[in-house]
Order: sequence, then C-alpha cells, then structure tokens
Amino acid sequence: MRLDLDIIRIKDVQFGPQTQIQDRVLTINEVELKQLLLKDRRFASIEIALAHPGEPCRVVQVVDAVEPRAKTDGGSDFPGAVGPIATAGSGHTCVLEGTAVLMSDYREARETTTSNDPNGEIVDMIGPGADISVYGKTHNIVLLPLPSATTSTLDYLAALKLAGLKTAAYLGRAGKGVAPDRTESFDLPPVAQPANGQARLPRVAYIFQIYTQQFDPIPGEPILYGGQADGIAPTLLHPNEIFDGALTSQLPALNVQTYHIQNHAMIRELYRRHGKELWFSGVIVTTAPNNVPDIERTSSLAAGLAKNQLGADAVVLTKIGGGAPELTMARTAQRCEQSGIRTTIAMLHMGADIKDARFGATTIFSMPEVDAIVSMGGPFMELTLPAVPRVLGRPGPGPLGEAIGREQVRVIRWIKGSQCQLGSGMLKAVRY
Repeated sequence: MRLDLDIIRIKDVQFGPQTQIQDRVLTINEVELKQLLLKDRRFASIEIALAHPGEPCRVVQVVDAVEPRAKTDGGSDFPGAVGPIATAGSGHTCVLEGTAVLMSDYREARETTTSNDPNGEIVDMIGPGADISVYGKTHNIVLLPLPSATTSTLDYLAALKLAGLKTAAYLGRAGKGVAPDRTESFDLPPVAQPANGQARLPRVAYIFQIYTQQFDPIPGEPILYGGQADGIAPTLLHPNEIFDGALTSQLPALNVQTYHIQNHAMIRELYRRHGKELWFSGVIVTTAPNNVPDIERTSSLAAGLAKNQLGADAVVLTKIGGGAPELTMARTAQRCEQSGIRTTIAMLHMGADIKDARFGATTIFSMPEVDAIVSMGGPFMELTLPAVPRVLGRPGPGPLGEAIGREQVRVIRWIKGSQCQLGSGMLKAVRY
C-alpha cells in the first residue's frame, strides 16, 4: 500500500472572498465555512478566529487539533466521519503544512472537566508557551461554536470534534491542483510478502494504544473510521491508514491530539529505518482497559498478533492516557517478552508529580522483563507565560478565568502540544 502526502507549506492564513491557496497563502471564505459547519443542528452559532505565530494571543479551552488534509484523487476524507467508509492509506493526500484547526469548548457553562484548570488547555502564540508547543508555530484556525439549547454536553463534544474534521477536509481541498513543495511517500508491502532480500533485518512491530477507558465514551465521537473504539479487540492496521484519517484522538486526551496522530512520530521513525536497520512489519492498535480481566485479555491478544501474525522479533509500545494505561502497556510488553519478542516502551510519566524529587520519573509497574524504557519526561514543569492582550475562547469562571490574559505560571500539562505520548516534542533532558 502506497500513500503520497503532497505537502504545501502555508506561510499565512487570512479571510477572503474565496477559499483558495495562492503564493502559499491560504485564504478562507468565512461565510462558506460557517454555513458548512452550521448544517450540524447541534450548534446554534459559530465564530471562527485566526491565531498566528508571533501574535500576542492566547487560545483557551482547546480540546483537539487537526492538520488540514484532503484526498486529491477521489478518496474519502476522514472516512466514516466526514467522507464515506473506505480504506484509508493509499493514493494522494494534500497536506497544508504550517496550519492547524483548533477546537475550543465555547460553552457558556461547563460541568467539571478532566482539567484541574478552569481555562482548560491553552495555546500561546508568543513566549515560552509558544516555544514548546507545535501549535505556537502554526497558523491556527480556531473554531468557537455555541451549542443549541437542546444539545447535551456529550452531543456538543462529539459535534465539536466532527466540526474540526470537516474544517480540516474543507481547507485541505483548497490544495487540489496546487503544486506541492514536496511529496512524502510511504509504501509498506503486505505482511506475507517476502522481505526482498532483507530477511536478515529484525522484524519490528508497533503496538499503539488508541483509547483509554479511564474516561466514559462520548456517544457518536468519531475515533476509528468514524466509530467508537472503547470495545475493540487489538486490531491490525496498516501504518498508512493512521497517517490518512482513519484514526482520530479520543476526547479528552492526555498529550495526544489528532494532529499528532496524522504526523505520528513513532511510525515515521520506523518507516525511516525500514529496509535499512529493521523491517517494519506493521501496527497493532489496542486500548487501555480499566479492569484486570480486560487488561489480561487485551495484552494477550496484542502479544499474540505480534508473534503469530506479524512474526515480530521486536515491538515498540506507547500509551494513550495517564498512569493507569501504563499497566496494559507494561503487561503487553511482558507477554511479548515471555513469547520471545524483545520490547521497548516509550512513555510520559503521568503517575506522579516529578517536582517531588522523592519520586522522580516513576512508573506504576515493576516487571523484570520490561527493562527497556524510553522516558519522555513528565508534564509537571512550570513556565511563566507573558500577559497577552487577546484571548480567544471562553475563559473559565472565577479569579483564574478572569486572570487568563495576565502573566501567569502554568504547568506544561495544560499547554496544548507541549508534549506528545507518540514521541514528538520540543523538550529534551540535559545532564550537566
């Protein structure tokens, strides 16, 4: 299966009479885009704002981010969610690099969320918050929709997620017929196909947690081919499907956005080494259950797929949620090791506040077989963010909400795009 990503590097985004790309400037017909999104009757109204790198601006209540992409050869955009069901991962897809669609929870009143900050996760366009976040460097199209009077919280969140995907596809279609700056090709043969003389290379698979049952599912939220993912068994996917809109990030998500999945750092690195240092044998997507029997079932099935279907000599594993999904990830790695497959896990340490030197970068498991761990740090470092004159989104209630535009100290956990559980990020550890 071959996928060609035709990448157009966007240098500016603005509103105008026609949605188009000229001289690497994306112009958006705001009225047309609003009309498209308001076809969803769960919205009463919607505002669309732009936030640019270097602008003294802060976006609050950001729930997800999507990179504008669209098929240019007759394929389906975000199949099952925006376009009709079809297998993603082949053909040509236009990518508007340097842009992102940010979805902001714009409700006037909110119940308690998973964030312990009333302003939710933010994106800064200047200062140290912008320096460490991927979205501080992109031209952002910010969606600010109000729910209709009869729309419940869960229906609103599902609609907000879908609005982001629709906007990404709508904008991506503007690149049809525009010569790309470069094309990135991803071509991985079927598992059963011989390795073309590369049999000496170790076969490496990737076990990718895509859903955590730490949170209740949102009915109607598109995650895997437009459907929910809470009850799926471990499943084989071609890595190209993940790049090409088959999978989106769960809401709420801890340090993973749909944008990260579209630009999956771990899969890109395995592709880069494919045929040289290793043979990339495939991807297993799985979930993180919240009870022991399902953890045992999921880990056993995932390890079995790696061993018996992909013939893996080694696997890399990541997790999708906070502390609890570590258990499923570690148990899966342990089962792989027990079957003769070497494993490495890569993880953010979400289980303890690493400001406390007694804990450091902790794990919540201890398994002798699981002894290759790549730490991607913890989310508790604090940054001092500058005051900004412009705030997009609806601040939370009370003094913290009122102060959101002022200078403040903020934990990077609540800076959207500052870290990523899939291996991309702007931070590194240095020992002096």
